[in-house]
This record gives sequence, structure tokens and C-alpha cells, in this order.
Amino acid sequence: MTQAPNTSADAAGDDEAAGHLNTKYWPATFEERGVVVPFTTPMLAFARARSDGNDGLEVIVPGLSGGSGVYIIGWSSVREVFRMSVHDRAFHDMIETRKAKTPRDMRRCAHEIALTGLSGPDGIEAAEKAIEQEENERLLTNYYLVNSVVKSLAKADVKLSVAELSSASGQKKVRGIMADIAADLRVSSEQLYTDIERWSDMIAPVGVASMPHECRLRRLLTRLKAFRMNVTAWGKHSNADPDGLSFLAADVALLTLDVGQTLLGEVDDHANDLKTALAKWGTVGTEIAERMTRISWLLDGWDHVLSLWDDVLEAPMHEQVDALEEIVRMLPLVPTKELEGQKGKAWGGLENAMRKFVKPLQNWQSGDTDIELQLRIERRRAEAMREQG
Repeated sequence: MTQAPNTSADAAGDDEAAGHLNTKYWPATFEERGVVVPFTTPMLAFARARSDGNDGLEVIVPGLSGGSGVYIIGWSSVREVFRMSVHDRAFHDMIETRKAKTPRDMRRCAHEIALTGLSGPDGIEAAEKAIEQEENERLLTNYYLVNSVVKSLAKADVKLSVAELSSASGQKKVRGIMADIAADLRVSSEQLYTDIERWSDMIAPVGVASMPHECRLRRLLTRLKAFRMNVTAWGKHSNADPDGLSFLAADVALLTLDVGQTLLGEVDDHANDLKTALAKWGTVGTEIAERMTRISWLLDGWDHVLSLWDDVLEAPMHEQVDALEEIVRMLPLVPTKELEGQKGKAWGGLENAMRKFVKPLQNWQSGDTDIELQLRIERRRAEAMREQG
């Protein structure tokens, strides 16, 4: 039978065990970092799944992506190592069947398994609400993109309402306008419609910059800005953070924002030059898809971090300290590949800060883990996830 991971540094060299201790601090790529799996089993909460290099999966557990004290366990061994909830066993099987390795795939699996009721009525409600909101944001993005195309490229001054786009007469009007625009772009009107539809679907998680409503990932970047400012202020004024964990979290948030805002700006730039984008959609579409994939990976896991911090903003100091320790362990680190242009200014300080953080959770020389603290942190992690649905 497969053995549970050891709780000592010796596990790092134990290739026969179910898992091994990974002492690397920084993932090189998003794929190496893995995608967050919203398990409900406390010890697996916010674990990450990634490819094992052999057309299979492995799980990284617990928290800090690629950091000290993280165990890497073969996907098939997870059931033997952990006593999983009924929900998680079904979720585990679905992920393996679907070979879910990306944030988008994992999100779809999480919604689908929640709708079965295995995580309770709150899980069903949260999944239904998330699915409805994502569909509304997709439709809203399509409306604003179509309106932008018409406003920018139509020969006449035209502005379309949501009601018009939803009616048969309005759609007929749009098709006439689009036919003229397509002729100017030297593409068929059918191709133009298809390209705009694909564009809308790709950018729906961030929407169009001119929209009054922020879509999911753009909204998450806004929340991340607020988190960085808040946790920095907390670190300066709380006198409860001798190891500087709040500043570490703020620095990782800043790196994430730097990369994320650059990628988002590149996506938005194409919506500001619609004629070029649609005329060269074969190239531009591929570029937008690549940027959106990177944004999705970049922000994977941050919603859990931000929700956890929001939950303790008005809590006693000791609860905020506990939450901060948990947050640092689950920080979605920006992979080195995404930071190649920023290593000089960001690298050393953050890595040294991570080394300091090992002290509250693990003895640096022996590798012995504080199991009681780890279990407490895992329980908080599961509770935070259930509150999000």
C-alpha cells in the first residue's frame, strides 16, 4: 500500500513514498505551479494539480506553491494518503477523467460537481450564481464589442441598444451594418460575425475596458490592488508581523499586478484598434487567446487569498496573524518565466522573505512540521472555500 508523506526533510529523497517534499521556492512556469483544486477535505484545501509528465496528474499539497514543505503526490495515490469527503472523491474522479489541468477546466469541473449537491445546497446556489454571472458577462461583453465595432467602423453614426440587439428587427439592422463593415475589411459578413463572437468569448472574463461593469478577472485585479494596499498598511501599523509576512504578500501581489496589468493592457489595446484587429484576426486572435490564458493562470488562486483576508479584516489581531500565515503558504507565486524582465529588482528580497517564513511552520534544519498548526490552517482554508461556494 502507498505510504503517506513523511513529515521530515528525509522525504525529499524518498522516491518510493506516495509523495516527496519539494524544497524549491519558485515555480518556473504556470504549468509547474499547477492549478488550484477546490477540494473540501481540510488537508487538501487549495492543493494544486498539474501534469506529471506522463499524460497523468499529480497533486501539490499543502499551500505555498513550489515552496518549502510542499508534498508532490501521484494523483492515483491521493485517495490512499488522505481520507477524502464524498464530494472530493467524485471531484477527484471527474478531474482525472476530464484531464483538467487548466484554471478554465478546473472551474468547469468545480461548478459541475457542485451542481450534483455533494457539497450541499449552498454549493448548488453558489455554482448556479457563478454560471449565471459568467453567462451575463459574456453577453454583455459581446454587446459592448459589437457596439464598439459599429461605432468605430460603420459609415453612419449608429448606436445600438441592448433591446435592439435582442430583437429580430435589431439583429437585421446589425447584419446590414456588419455587411458594409465586412466589405471594407475585405472579409465575409459571416466571417466577421464569427470573429467578433470568438473575440467576445475569449475576453469575457475581463470584458471590454469601456464597460461600466467589471468582469470576473478584471474585478479580481481591482481587488488585488486593494489587498496590496490594505495588507501593507496592516504590516506597518499592527506591530504583529516581525517576519514581514504582510510585506511578502504585498510584494507578490505587486508582481502579480505588474504582469497582469501589462497583459490586460495588451488585450485592451486590440479593442482600441478594431479595424486592424479584425483585418488581421488570424494573428490577433491567437495573440489575444494567449494573453487571456496567461491572465487566467496568473490570477488562479488569488480569489481564495483575498476572500480569506476579507473575512478577518474586522477580526481580532490573532486571527489576522493566523490568516496571514495561511495566506503566505498559499500565495500564487508568479513563475520565473513571467518575471524574466524583473528579476533584478524583485528576486533576492522575496526569496529571503520566504526563507524567514519557514520558521513559524517548519524547523529549517530538521524539517519537522508543526502538525497542530498545519491542521488548524487547513481547517480555516476549507471553511474559507465553502463560504465562496
